Amino acid sequence: MRLEDLKSKSGKLHIFLGMCPGVGKTYAMLQAARQRLQEGVDVLAGIIETHGRQETASLLVGLNILPRKQLEHRGFRLEEFDLDAVLKQKPQLVLVDELAHTNAPGSRHAKRYQDVLELLDAGIDVYTTVNVQHIESQVDIVHQISGVAITETVPDSILDIAHEIQLIDLSVEKLLERMADGKVYLGERATQAVSGFFKAGNLTALRELALRFTAEQVDRDLEDIRRSKRISSPWKTNARLMVGVGPSPYAESLIRWTRRAATRLNCPWLVVWVEGSRTLSAIEQDRLTRSLGLARKLGGEVISVTGESVSEALLQVARERNVSQIVVGKPEKGKLWKQSLADAIIAGSGDIDVCVVRPLAATDKARRSAPLHEPLSASIIGEYSWACVAVFVIASLCWGFASVTGYMFVALVFLIAVVLAALRLSRGPVLLMAALSAVCWNYFFIPPLFTFHIDQPQDMIMFGLFFIVALSMGNLTSRLRQRELAEQRRLRQTTALLRVTQSAALAAETDKGLAEALRTINELLKATTALVVRENDRSLPKSAHPASSFQPTAKEWGVLAWSYANKQCAGRFTDTLPESSATWFPLQTATSLMGVLGVQMPRDGQLDFTLRQTIEAFALQLALVLEKEHFIQAVSQAEVLAQSEKLRRTLLDSVSHELKTPLAVIRASLEGLGDVQSPYIDEIETATHRLQRVVDHLLQMTRLEAEGLKPVFDWCDLHDVIAAARQAAGEALKSHPLELNIPADFPLLQLDHQLFAQALANILHNAAVYTPPGSKIEIAARWAAPSSVRTPSPERPENGAGQTLLLIIRDHGPGLPVGEERRVFEKFYRAAGSPAGGTGLGLAIARGFVQAMGGKITARNHPEGGAEFVIESGPQHPLTA
Repeated sequence: MRLEDLKSKSGKLHIFLGMCPGVGKTYAMLQAARQRLQEGVDVLAGIIETHGRQETASLLVGLNILPRKQLEHRGFRLEEFDLDAVLKQKPQLVLVDELAHTNAPGSRHAKRYQDVLELLDAGIDVYTTVNVQHIESQVDIVHQISGVAITETVPDSILDIAHEIQLIDLSVEKLLERMADGKVYLGERATQAVSGFFKAGNLTALRELALRFTAEQVDRDLEDIRRSKRISSPWKTNARLMVGVGPSPYAESLIRWTRRAATRLNCPWLVVWVEGSRTLSAIEQDRLTRSLGLARKLGGEVISVTGESVSEALLQVARERNVSQIVVGKPEKGKLWKQSLADAIIAGSGDIDVCVVRPLAATDKARRSAPLHEPLSASIIGEYSWACVAVFVIASLCWGFASVTGYMFVALVFLIAVVLAALRLSRGPVLLMAALSAVCWNYFFIPPLFTFHIDQPQDMIMFGLFFIVALSMGNLTSRLRQRELAEQRRLRQTTALLRVTQSAALAAETDKGLAEALRTINELLKATTALVVRENDRSLPKSAHPASSFQPTAKEWGVLAWSYANKQCAGRFTDTLPESSATWFPLQTATSLMGVLGVQMPRDGQLDFTLRQTIEAFALQLALVLEKEHFIQAVSQAEVLAQSEKLRRTLLDSVSHELKTPLAVIRASLEGLGDVQSPYIDEIETATHRLQRVVDHLLQMTRLEAEGLKPVFDWCDLHDVIAAARQAAGEALKSHPLELNIPADFPLLQLDHQLFAQALANILHNAAVYTPPGSKIEIAARWAAPSSVRTPSPERPENGAGQTLLLIIRDHGPGLPVGEERRVFEKFYRAAGSPAGGTGLGLAIARGFVQAMGGKITARNHPEGGAEFVIESGPQHPLTA
């Protein structure tokens, strides 16, 4: 996840940093948490390690402590931080001790800092602790200082997103006193600590390291403040660092050094891997994958390029990306016949600075457990055997006719054999065959026979030339073959990517195209895949796509759901739920998340960096295709909706106008009947009024949606507006007393008299219809400060900030349905149990008219019963009448 994305999350991270155990990080964190608790914050102690210290444990009294999660592993019961329980409770602040802790097998994440990231994503603030030796970029320095290899680390990107880093500092003398008093470790463990890691020299260096790291963070914060306020900064830099890495045990150390330098310079940094034609061994692939994974964790941009000359490829990237400084490792020993990488880069660097540093070899657990040399495979042993047998067979065949052709012809046969062998064998067997051919030619065919002695000077020259030519041709041909194989491998990947794109994007039916794309991926990776495409409501479906070659189990479904929700890779070969049988990649584009792609590698398979990049490219292409189909559907639906809306408006306008004339005739006829008394006439008159109101609502909605409604503001008396609204509400208000709580000398207002009166009339009519006869309706007016969430009206004359009119209409009926307070303003909405008649447009029209005047309207239930509508006008500049 990118740094900008992390900083945009609502959860805030507060880190208590110390130079080593025992300085009081947990104690300070608990003190700060208790202060937040007194401020009314919901604090949860997620996991706290007191290590038997009574003074620390006493601070837990009164805090809400989360029970630990119980896990079974190889017959042992382990306790871990319960992430799911915290997400379920959703406190405002959670305390998570020991950020660098490695979680027990079976946990969702391999590291505790990943639990913290998920809490931050959920909007929960986190207090946590960490020692400086656990920061990834500082591991090599700590190893040099103390000689201790640190295995539990936290990437620097976690500290970059911290809202605050608080240094808990303690002098070395006081820390050693605490050690002597048994306040850090007890018994033999304290004695071992003082004689080992807790030496005075080590502690002094660690303290300086913690102070320096914190100072760098403060400098970066100050730089951000200066830039945000556009203050010229004396530290402004356009630097960009780059480091080249490969399958070397020194790569991780170079990456950490570059990260530290980039932090000090506050600049971006690149990590470049140059892929050559040589096939890497399993150990080298593992080193490279871990190194590039470390670079990503530390926030570097990883770039992969191809080329046979590493120095030329690195310099080309440096010039293309405007790099100001290249970081390379110091060569151990110089070779007379071969220029070192550092020398080659310095010679061709031009105006780019080159920084040569002395890296440290990796001392991690994986490297210590790995053999120094990879054992020879059966295929390599077979190639060496084939080379020896080929030399023996050629020597035997040539022996029979060497007396006729001469020994020079035999040399040509051996050379041809070496060249042909180089087309099929690896470099080592080819070089062995070339050397054996030279020896056999000398021993069996150059006079004197059966000796390594050569009499004639020309024969000695020929033998030397044969040996050089055979080795050179064999080596050159082998390198060309390796390069050809590498290009074929890249061509297969590129062709597969093109096939996936074409089959998915150009297929007449999307499902068939996706099925063909998944078959192509399966063929290239020799794996099985599962595609899960989201529904239109952005939820995951019940099953994977029918074209999937495996269906996720219930456990796998939980993994892919986490990958989809967090937009991160999860499952096998990752640090999140690594016990899964498949690796899940989110189908994410720049704007959308379309689903997840699962890849189930063979049991003995590996997911190296190159293969991971290929799968990510496949996932991106599938996501783009799915996003395109989603946009096509959305455009089609929008066109249908636009046509439907146009037809609806035309129909409403036509019907309302066609009904208007007959209604006028009916009303005129009723008035012509004079004083004729008949219950039928009363019914006709009531129905006419109702139909007239429906027609008026249709006309008003058509007018509102015509996008041409412009209010005309003028000075209005609020009492006159209410009187007009009361008259417009009609007969429905006759059975409801209207109570006005408005001063008689209320100042004049800037309103559109007609629109405001009609909006108020619709609310009053709604209140009269939905309340029992005889219940009163109250109208009150008061002034308030302008709301920050109001639709501005450009038609209103603005003369500076003014007060806002709040007009409150309250009835004494059953109130609004709970949870439906906002829906009452939707078009054609009618609550359950509504009286017969009506269109459900009255309140929608009222909101439209109020918003057209730059105000807003809200509805709620009054605490003492009944519904309450609040009309908030735009800013007013009252004019006293």
